[in-house]
Amino acid sequence: MRNVIVGTAGHVDHGKTCLIKALTGIDADRLKEEKQRGITIELGFADMQAPDGTDIGIIDVPGHEKFIRNMLAGIGGIDLVLLVVAADEGVMPQTVEHLDIMKLLNIRRGILVITKADLAADGDWLDMVESDVREAVKGSFLENAPCVRVSSQTGQGIEELKALIFEEVAKTAEKNCNPALLRIPMDRVFTIQGFGTVITGTLTQGMIRTGDEVTVYPEGIAAKVRNLQVHGKMVDAAYAGQRTAVNLTGVRKEDIARGNVLAAKDSLTPASMIDVRLQVLSDSKRTVLNGSRLHLHYGSAQVLCKAVLLDRDALNPGENCYAQLRTEEPVVVKQGDPFVVRYYSPVETVGGGVVLNANAPKHKRGDETVLKALAIRESGDDAAQMEQVLRDESKTFPGSDKLAKQLGLSESEAEEQLKNLAAQGKAVLLADNIYVHQDYVNYIKDAAFSILDAYYAKNPLLAAMPREELRSKLGGQVRITDAKRLDLVLQYLGETGALALTPAAAGKQGYAVNFTKAQLRLMDEIARIYKDAGCESPDPDEVFAGRKDKEECKRLIAAMCADGRLTRVQNKFCLDSAFLQQTVAWIREKIETDGSITLAELRDHLDTSRKYALMILEYCDNAKITRLQDDRRVFY
Repeated sequence: MRNVIVGTAGHVDHGKTCLIKALTGIDADRLKEEKQRGITIELGFADMQAPDGTDIGIIDVPGHEKFIRNMLAGIGGIDLVLLVVAADEGVMPQTVEHLDIMKLLNIRRGILVITKADLAADGDWLDMVESDVREAVKGSFLENAPCVRVSSQTGQGIEELKALIFEEVAKTAEKNCNPALLRIPMDRVFTIQGFGTVITGTLTQGMIRTGDEVTVYPEGIAAKVRNLQVHGKMVDAAYAGQRTAVNLTGVRKEDIARGNVLAAKDSLTPASMIDVRLQVLSDSKRTVLNGSRLHLHYGSAQVLCKAVLLDRDALNPGENCYAQLRTEEPVVVKQGDPFVVRYYSPVETVGGGVVLNANAPKHKRGDETVLKALAIRESGDDAAQMEQVLRDESKTFPGSDKLAKQLGLSESEAEEQLKNLAAQGKAVLLADNIYVHQDYVNYIKDAAFSILDAYYAKNPLLAAMPREELRSKLGGQVRITDAKRLDLVLQYLGETGALALTPAAAGKQGYAVNFTKAQLRLMDEIARIYKDAGCESPDPDEVFAGRKDKEECKRLIAAMCADGRLTRVQNKFCLDSAFLQQTVAWIREKIETDGSITLAELRDHLDTSRKYALMILEYCDNAKITRLQDDRRVFY
């Protein structure tokens, strides 16, 4: 079922509220002060149904310039606008400002409504007013919009307007009702005795059901849906495009306010810096300078921010550029969200734009790489945008859920795009649900090769370096402090043939040391010594006895440890790797059979001293094969 939100716009006292009452029979002015003063101060709401069953929610916004903030809190989620101009006054200042705001918020469909037609002297006057309105909307999305002359008092034109509304509503695209995309900018928060906290707002994306677990942003407060209402009727579910009241449990009224966002659980990320395309209205009297303080309006929220212009020092009327808005309070937006900015003082609408990065790092002004990335985020196709976001976020090792948040997608939609990028060789799946860009993997690989080359230059007899040493140096060079994340990349480089990895060592795949014949003979002699020694690792001084170049012997033993013939079990002591593997296999079998092994049992099995048996068990402990429990070893 299609659900559509219709909103009013126009100057104060031009008859917006009366028009809604004539259309629906509902008086949208609900405050005592509004009825006493005869002007709308707060948002008002009504509803009606189209003949095809489409549910139409209607938002009445204040027209007075003092209440623009309230108007902005309700206008953002509408699909169709009724731009209201009174026949006895014509286009007025707030007519123009409301029109500017609608253009900035990317509203695409509307109807021109000339109210108070009964007060016009004659048809020529109404023709002149309509011409005035047409001139005001020229070049905007309302340039070719239908125009209706009505009187809320006599009923003139009301049925014609209804028919036009139904016609335009039928052209409105159906919204995405994926529950994972749920988002309701809150415009009212109150309590009802016996029920507790209630919020209202326009359900702009997704759907919500009773019993759903949700989150209130930017505070990150977890809550649960107790009851739902749409147009005053209890429902089990509400869908995008509906005005919705949500009764929440787990959250107090005092902890939330207008401007907060109710969203699917853990679906958004609060941020204090957002990248945007910022434009200044062509008829603005203000120039936005780099560092200008502005009022940022998004959804139903308003926060103060500083505008950092990324490629210039000033943004003049009619101009636009890439900018970063640094906010004084956390904001929760999605890529593609429209926004409005108002000058800090005097407070007047100066411009707006669209969000390109909803959680941006701090940028250096004039950085061409940043500007190119923002251009892709702004105008690239779905695949290009996902690739760019992945490229930007790779250093955080993002899951598909995080990437989905960045682009305002469901997690399943993000996963599908990532799979396509992986098939093209642009994305790499490192582990369950963790993706990085191939360029980021190549960057880490190049850094690893650089470290290995330097190691080879200092150690010409070694084909690999200690894996832990490589990881430590590499982490510092590429600024990855999480060893587990770095290991994911190293493992991938090993699986794809870039690195030769063992649990203890790492080297370039295919790299080989060119030993001399004398060195090869000496290595064979050393190998026999360790093989004959079995578990009783010889002291290196014994191995080097009678050798002229003891330092070369040390280097050759290190090379044999690197190529796997020997294994260093403790400091300077090594064992023949084949013997050690057989012993470890026996230890495993012993623990599987008996549940544990003691030092004495291994000593007796090897027919050796306590010293050598303990050396092997401590090696197993360090390798996380076993652990000491009381006086016995069990599996780690």
